[in-house]
Amino acid sequence: MSIDTREDATPAADSSTTTGGRRRSDTQGRRGSGSDKRAGGPLSTLTVSGLGAAVPQALAPTVLAVLLIVFAILSPSFLTADNLLGVLNQNALLLLAAVAMTVVVRAGGIDLSIGVAIDLAALTASALLADDYVAWVAIVGGLVVGLLVGAVNAFLVVVLRIRPFLATLSVWFIGGGVQQVATDGGSPIYLSRSSVPDEFAWLGAGSVLGVAAPIVIAVIVLLIVWAALERSRWGRVLTAAGEQPTATRIAGRMAGTSMATAFVFAAGIAAIAGLILAARSNGFVANSGQLYVLDSIGAVFIGTTLSRTGRPNLFGTLVGVLIFALLTNGMNLIGLSFYWQGLARGVVLILILLLGVLLARDRARKPLT
Repeated sequence: MSIDTREDATPAADSSTTTGGRRRSDTQGRRGSGSDKRAGGPLSTLTVSGLGAAVPQALAPTVLAVLLIVFAILSPSFLTADNLLGVLNQNALLLLAAVAMTVVVRAGGIDLSIGVAIDLAALTASALLADDYVAWVAIVGGLVVGLLVGAVNAFLVVVLRIRPFLATLSVWFIGGGVQQVATDGGSPIYLSRSSVPDEFAWLGAGSVLGVAAPIVIAVIVLLIVWAALERSRWGRVLTAAGEQPTATRIAGRMAGTSMATAFVFAAGIAAIAGLILAARSNGFVANSGQLYVLDSIGAVFIGTTLSRTGRPNLFGTLVGVLIFALLTNGMNLIGLSFYWQGLARGVVLILILLLGVLLARDRARKPLT
């Protein structure tokens, strides 16, 4: 009986041991799955955080994509090659002005006299051609006068310590007055086609492999400026001076020199736009360059939303220019009045900047873990 009892007890013990082992293994399994979840938690949180961080930078390209889709639906001719090349050609001057503005804003300033450099370069070139000078003299003369505008800005800001906004606003007024005096009250200068040398006319009406010359020139300037800003010591010092001028000065960098060269460099780019404007219109009309100032500022600040630090950058500026260009072209194609175009540009600019600020602020409030 005792033997039988022990035999009966042994299986019972084995059963309890087996059951306990299963319980322990199940418990370990549950613990393991819980640790897996905890291990996956931070990874998924970082992934979502990374996506959230990318949202403000994707805002302007998203607006650009929406414009392409909407106007392509509303107008069958919107996405044709001829129309898109025409848009780029029409807005090559705006792109040049925006590139020039990007340089100054990246240096920590602002330049309201970009339009003056455009106008005076166009005025000088047109006046020289009207007096039968050869093309290269007109081109060099226009560039020199444009660079002179930048030198005046640099002197006012760096030497006299006037704020960039006020200094360039003063140059804007002075430049407008110079145009009025030089043209007897703003009278336009008209050049007959025969009096314009072919080399100069090419700037406004020529082409390279079927692509309009203004587009080619604007792209070349864009690439050169990008290399100067992103791949040169001058660009690094300029960026540091714009973002942290005091620290740059303490570290021995010449922040004032960077600002001065930025104004001169930007005025030279604007002068190129002025030469194209004169070649395209076969002459000069007073204050034509002022039309590009505000749009160029808007394009630059739209472009800052593509940077996590709000830094002006040429890719973002290009996106801003394309938004304004396609918005205007699309509204023309669907027959909206000219008066609505300025309103639409303002609304789009406010929405992009406002949403960018709100999204960045919301991202900053969210914890990383």
